[in-house]
Parts: sequence; C-alpha cells; structure tokens
Amino acid sequence: MARLAALTPADWTVRFFDDRLEPIDYGAETDLVAISIETYTARRGYRIAARYRERGVPVVFGGYHATLCAAEAKAHADAVCVGEAEAVWAEILRDADGGRLKPFYSGDRTRELRALQADRRIFKGKNYLPVALIETSRGCPFQCNFCSIAAMYRGTYRRRPAREIIEEVRQAGEKRVFFVDDNIVGDPVGARELFEALAPLGIRWISQASLNALKNEALIQQMARSGCLGVLIGFESLNGQNLAAMGKRINRVEEYRDTLARLRRAGILVYGTFIFGYPHDNLASFGESVRFAQKEKLFLAAFNHLVPFPGTPLYQDLAREDRLRYRQWWLEETFRFGQVPFNPAGLTSVEVEQECMRARGAFYAWGSILRRGLNFRGNTSSPSRAWIFWLLNWMLKREVAQKSGIPLGGEE
Repeated sequence: MARLAALTPADWTVRFFDDRLEPIDYGAETDLVAISIETYTARRGYRIAARYRERGVPVVFGGYHATLCAAEAKAHADAVCVGEAEAVWAEILRDADGGRLKPFYSGDRTRELRALQADRRIFKGKNYLPVALIETSRGCPFQCNFCSIAAMYRGTYRRRPAREIIEEVRQAGEKRVFFVDDNIVGDPVGARELFEALAPLGIRWISQASLNALKNEALIQQMARSGCLGVLIGFESLNGQNLAAMGKRINRVEEYRDTLARLRRAGILVYGTFIFGYPHDNLASFGESVRFAQKEKLFLAAFNHLVPFPGTPLYQDLAREDRLRYRQWWLEETFRFGQVPFNPAGLTSVEVEQECMRARGAFYAWGSILRRGLNFRGNTSSPSRAWIFWLLNWMLKREVAQKSGIPLGGEE
C-alpha cells in the first residue's frame, strides 16, 4: 500500500485503513477503494467491498488471492488487478476518475524492480512496532507444490538494486528491519552484495531464507556481519519422501543439523517451520519434529497443517483426486481457522488438526521454553535477545489455541 501511495498523483487524497487494528470509516467520502487480499482474508475483503459498493463507490481488488482467483474476486468488485499493481496503478486511477474502470488490469510480474518508492506517511499513528518493513526481492526460484508464492511468480526471482534498498533503509529511519522477502538468499550472489552494503548501517534485521544457500559458511558469516538477527527457515519435514512429494528437493534432512550449527556459530537465531499432512506423515511424525526443534534449541517454531491454496499444484492435485473437503474453503461459512480443508492420505483431517495443536503445546510448554532459554550462547546471549526470546515464546504459548475455531470473514 505504501508503494501505491507513492505512485498516487498529488491531486488525489489517500487514506489507509488497517482492518486488523482499527475500525474502517465507511462513511468517509471517497471516489475509489483499493483492497489487497490473500486467501485467508478474501472473505473479509469481499464483505468490506460490499459495504462500499452499496454506496456506489467502486472497488478494485489486488494481491495474491485476487491474482490467483481473478474471476472470483471480480464477482465482488468493479475491477481486479492481476499481478503487480505498480505498472498499472496510474491507469487504474485515470480510468476510475473517468468512470470507466476495466474489469481486469494485468500487472507485469517480470519487470525489473527499480525505482520503487514507499510513502510511509500512511502508516503514521497506526501504533505499529518500531520495525521497518522493506522488500529486497520478489518471488522464489523454487516451486514447492504448496506455495502460493511459487504460483504467483511462477518460479521467477527478481532482486532490487542494492543501492536502492540501502537508501530505503536509511529513509525508513529504524534500527530494526524486517526484510519481507519470501527468500532473501534466492540469489546468493546478489544477497552477498546486499549484505556487504548493509554492514555499515548498524541495523538488526530478520527475514526468510531457503536452506540451500545456508550451506555456505562465508555467506552466513556475511549475513551476521550485516546485522542479521534471525531467519525463518522452512524445514517442512524430517521425511525425505515428503520433501520429494512437495517438490522441496533443496531440503536434505541429513544436512539440517550442520546448517543449524553454522547459524549458531554465527549468532543467527532460527524460527523453524514444519508442515504436516503429506502422504508419509504418521502420528509419530509430530513428536519427532518437536523433539528435533527442542534438541536444536530453535528460537521459535511453527507446527502447521498443510493448506491447499488456490492456484497451487497441491490444490489442483487434491481437486482432481476429489480430496478437498470444501471446494472453496476460504468462502465456506462453516470453515474455521485451524481446520484441515482436505482429506490427507495417511491420517485423518482431525488427527492432523489435533496433533498440530499438541505439537505447539509441547514446544511452547514452560519446560521446553526454559530449556531453550538456557541456551546462553544463542537464544539468550544478550539482555536484548533474552527479552525478545521470553516475550515471543510467552506470546506464542498464549496463542497455541487462541486462533483455533475462528471463522474467516470477521464480524462487523
């Protein structure tokens, strides 16, 4: 949204609402509403759009879900941006101003990521954490069958020029940065150029990274020197057959421990994620993953069930095999957060739901938190790290069952 605000001509007035944090002022005068949706927020986005369209205000949808389910989104809006909005935003505004919005706008997903600006003034007063969200790349070079990012970008990966990223970091003015990339090391050569440029800034940053590049000790050390505090890594499974089934052949279970040892030596914290519901999972898989995460003293970990996002090969396979419990689970009134919306091959959907919950409960039990917290050379090696460790683990302990059972779409 900050990118689009920066591209909006001065004769337009921009107001930004974050529906997670504040009520929307539906009565405010406006000529156009733009809503970004992903699959879990699609139903909520459609409800918001309906309120405006009842008043005769045109609505345009964009985002991952709008791109992957364009026809569905169009049924709830006047226009849909398919792909990246920067290239077509000026056209959308001109057409809206002239009352002639087209049904669909096709945003180029291959153009170079240059001269991207962000108008962060729209975030003022939102009471966000003092962390700058900055993008250094888009996409991922790998094509895991469950991944909506791979479906959106079709296995492509583009990086912004390092000098432009550095300038944006300076303009943001925060010492803590979350690089929102799906894979910050998707291009290891470009990543090393970026890390070298970041080192003099004295920031602390986190991001997401794939395991294949983290076999390189020199790259990891350079990440640490550039200010890397931690990375989210998708381990996904401890079963090689499951990794092959999901198309994640870059992950090799036999290399997990060595990679984690390299990251520990560099002082980089790890948030590890695991997915359950693939054919070679059984009831023992959950406990094995928890014990692995505990033994490796992961800073944080997630134990989630597989989600068939629309547009992904996984979704298409499950639909073809008639294993979807709901054809459009994201619109289903009876669907609740935490439910498995398909029938797994090796376990029942209820077993996967319950075992994921138990795995989270075990990892965030006080004894587990304490044992990982006693890792004074890693998780709690400084007062600031210790504070973050105890705060985040306490928060995630509270949230183990908090979101389960929540309907999608929200209430007015």
